[in-house]
Amino acid sequence: MLMIWLIIMGLMFKSWAAWLALAILYLFSTPPVASLLMHSLERYPVFNPAQAQRVEPQAIVILGGGLPRISPEMSGFRPSAYTLERLRYGAWLSRQTELPIMVSGGGFRPEAATMAESLKRDFGVATRWQEDRSTTTLENAVYARDMLPEDIHSVLLVTHGWHMPRAVLSFERAGFQVIPAPGMLADGAKDTFRISRWLPSARYLSGSERALREYAGYLWYWLTYRH
Repeated sequence: MLMIWLIIMGLMFKSWAAWLALAILYLFSTPPVASLLMHSLERYPVFNPAQAQRVEPQAIVILGGGLPRISPEMSGFRPSAYTLERLRYGAWLSRQTELPIMVSGGGFRPEAATMAESLKRDFGVATRWQEDRSTTTLENAVYARDMLPEDIHSVLLVTHGWHMPRAVLSFERAGFQVIPAPGMLADGAKDTFRISRWLPSARYLSGSERALREYAGYLWYWLTYRH
């Protein structure tokens, strides 16, 4: 949105800022730049369930990824696309490790209830805890600590790879030992010299925006936790 306003204002006043903003907007809309931004956030390796005995997680925490959507065809609500991806991975991890699951997500239409229903209906996995008050990643961590038994200190944290740095920071500050289980990692294609990979797309502009928002959120959380 800022880039669009710069372009409009630059054109109105015939300024070089319009061309600069247009160039930045173009770059953020291309696969190589968007992929670079997303990959830079994916700091944690894929979790290997065989490691569970060594690191000894006590529970799986799956973070919501957006308010549930109305689902007329199923007479209820369905998880957002991001949430569904996290649930699928969390259910698989639960079957591999036999760990109990907490789902975390609130809002005016709490995510946790829809997440628990989807885990049971779509993946055949039961939910032990439903944290339905949080509306931010920070609150995910704080309210999870309030709800989980005091003797649970180590959690296997499930979210997208690009969201994991901010999630780990939040849960560690809430007192957890965090074992990151990032999923849905960005496409690792390295063929960046094809002309087609430099064509702009709204999909990749959205990815760049998501990455920049995560960087801003992580910086804000880091500054908040410094004191």
